[in-house]
Amino acid sequence: MKKFIYTLLFTFLFLPLFVNGSENEVNMYLFYGNGCPHCAALEEFLEPYVKDNDDVNLYKYEVWYEKENQKKYADVHKILNDNGSGVPYLIIGKNTITGYGENTPEKIKNAVNYYRQVKIKDEVGIYLGIVSENEEETEETQELVDENVDIPILGLMNGKEVPLLLSTIIIGLVDGFNPCAMWILIFLISMLLGMSNKKRKWALGITFLVSSAATYFLFLISWLNLAVFLNNIIYIRLAIAFIAIIFGAYSVIKFIKNLNTNNDGCEVVDSKNRKRIINSIKKIVKEKSFILALLGIVLLAISVNIIELLCSLGLPVMFSEILTLNEVSNTGKIIYSLIYILFFLIDDIVIFIIAMKTMEIKVISNKFGKYSHLIGGLIMLLIGFLIMVKPEWLMFNF
Repeated sequence: MKKFIYTLLFTFLFLPLFVNGSENEVNMYLFYGNGCPHCAALEEFLEPYVKDNDDVNLYKYEVWYEKENQKKYADVHKILNDNGSGVPYLIIGKNTITGYGENTPEKIKNAVNYYRQVKIKDEVGIYLGIVSENEEETEETQELVDENVDIPILGLMNGKEVPLLLSTIIIGLVDGFNPCAMWILIFLISMLLGMSNKKRKWALGITFLVSSAATYFLFLISWLNLAVFLNNIIYIRLAIAFIAIIFGAYSVIKFIKNLNTNNDGCEVVDSKNRKRIINSIKKIVKEKSFILALLGIVLLAISVNIIELLCSLGLPVMFSEILTLNEVSNTGKIIYSLIYILFFLIDDIVIFIIAMKTMEIKVISNKFGKYSHLIGGLIMLLIGFLIMVKPEWLMFNF
């Protein structure tokens, strides 16, 4: 476990230091509308920025009144496989920025810094006649930009999407080993094993898992929608990062404090509330009416996930921050949230299926709960720190 933690930290902290490249000239393409206040705000930032950076070129295309530019605007969307709409629409390399918010200048600077180091085939520039189609593309570029990675089930993914996927899997997996919910699942399974009706116990167990997934998924989507708004206010984003660092440090300290104790790592539910939950599970399992038992299981799953959120709120919030910084589309948010939920529940699913098949359950060591607090705390510390000082690293623009 210690080797895994050290490897994880080394990868996140030091890998970006080894990614280097030569300085390139960067072209930006702006599609805007005359009279659009957001376009005017963006232009107000871009004009002095371009003057101060000799290696950055800005090309502008008015689309509200110029029909020829309207066609270019539509064609560029097809080239980039982007279904978005609206102005201002700014293209930097393969990055697109729609609209203007408080953190837009930071996104532009991050994208420019990235493409200064990485040479790409400027397909938009070629189409617009700015760049020659015969421009050579380096071998490094081909490797970084054009190579797709074949991911099982998901199929081919762009190289830049892979670290986002891995971040989703790692955070979801660590979040899943939550001591505040694990003991509830284990007790529920132990009660289900005593039932003679196989269909009923499978139905109740699966209902618990599905309800847990749905509750957590609704929370993620709700928080993601809020995070999009909050992330545009830089002071709120920095406050979230600061809180993440505080909670991350607290989790690490708590791990050290409980390292040589029998504490399972859950401090949200005390012994009195645990007895109430145990009594509720017993009543649900013994309920004669199948419909009432199902409803009871659903309510139990909802309450358990609320407890779980109180125990490890920082991890799903950090996951949401990463998606927001990467400007993932609404469809992408749903897909990544579902992947997060899958790995969040994977330990519960494995334990449940094994228990149902073997008709026995073995209690998981408290060490899993303790180490989940440690790894979760380290992840919060790292992400909180990066949001403050190197947000482009969370956008995987090293």
